[in-house]
Amino acid sequence: MQVLHALSCDCRTRAYLMLKPVVTGLCTALLFACSAAPVDSGPPIQIDGMIIENQTLMYISAVRLLVPVTGNFVSCGNIAPESRCSTTFPEATYTGNPVEVTWSQGGQIHSTGQFVMRLPGDLDEDKPARVLVVISGAGAAGAQFIQRSE
Repeated sequence: MQVLHALSCDCRTRAYLMLKPVVTGLCTALLFACSAAPVDSGPPIQIDGMIIENQTLMYISAVRLLVPVTGNFVSCGNIAPESRCSTTFPEATYTGNPVEVTWSQGGQIHSTGQFVMRLPGDLDEDKPARVLVVISGAGAAGAQFIQRSE
C-alpha cells in the first residue's frame, strides 16, 4: 500500500512540473494583455530601469531588451532559476518604437521578435517607469511598464 501511495505522489508531482510552464506562460500572456494602450497614443514615457524576472527552473543568460531602430539596449548576464536581475540607468525616453527581448537558455538562443510595448492604464506618466521583462518558459517572454517605487 505504501508503494502505491509513493507512486501516486510522484505522478502528481511530475504532472505539476509538466503543467507549471504552461500555466505560467498563460498567466504571463494575460498579464501583458490587461488594460493596455500603445505608447504612441500618448506622450513619450520616461524610463530609468529594468527588472528581468526568470520564472523558469533553468538558468538564463545574456538577456537583452533591444530597441532595433535606435540600437539602444539594456542587458543582464546570468539569472538563476526563479530569481531576478535589475538595473537602473539615466532616464531615457521611450516613444513607442518596437523592442525585442533575446536570451540564452539551455544552450539555445530565444527571441520574442519585435513588439511595441503598451502602457498600463494606471501608469502615472509624470513619474519615471521601469520595464519588467518576464521570461516564463523556453521561448516565452514579454515586457511591460511598471511604476517605479519610491
